[in-house]
Amino acid sequence: MKIRWPALSTQSRATFWRSLQALNVTRIVIGVVLLLYLAFDVRDGRATTDPAYARTCIAYFAAAVLFGLLTTFWKRRFPLQLACQIATDLATISLLYLAAGGLRSGLGILYLFPLAGAAILAPLVLALFAASIASIFILLEASWQIFAREGEPPLMQAGMYGVAFFAVVLLVNRLAARLIGQEELASQRGLDLQVQQSINEIVIADVG
Repeated sequence: MKIRWPALSTQSRATFWRSLQALNVTRIVIGVVLLLYLAFDVRDGRATTDPAYARTCIAYFAAAVLFGLLTTFWKRRFPLQLACQIATDLATISLLYLAAGGLRSGLGILYLFPLAGAAILAPLVLALFAASIASIFILLEASWQIFAREGEPPLMQAGMYGVAFFAVVLLVNRLAARLIGQEELASQRGLDLQVQQSINEIVIADVG
């Protein structure tokens, strides 16, 4: 989807901002779930979780709240806000992924959240770039196990994750492009109708 933000109609821009707000709400919910996991992962008054994992979860929740406030009260520079949020998601998930033990932790599925958001709200090139970053990171982590000699590296599973990431981005982006195109067409038709009505009113006034 080739999005040109300045060329979008006011209605489409409002839709993009609402979608970004929904993305922020989801991000906050994920942050709360991670914090709840930390709260329950305590034994005898001591946290059994890696301190780096705990700090990452807390920082991510704080960033999610900040992004939510910015999106609500500062509706400017949409592309920049979106890029910062997607980058934060990818970095945070990557840190949690490593802290939890890599591919065996199952946290790779979390990458679908920022990738789906990028596929909906960002140009296709940027969304594919995000998918490539996530895929390369998972493949590198799996390959590292060869040098660390931590058993047989799950390269096949890592490759399947990469294929899934690109498939989701392409599918979601295509669906989003179709919906945005329909909304732009409806907005243009509404504008044309208003112009036609104004012309009719002027003609009627002149005749009268």
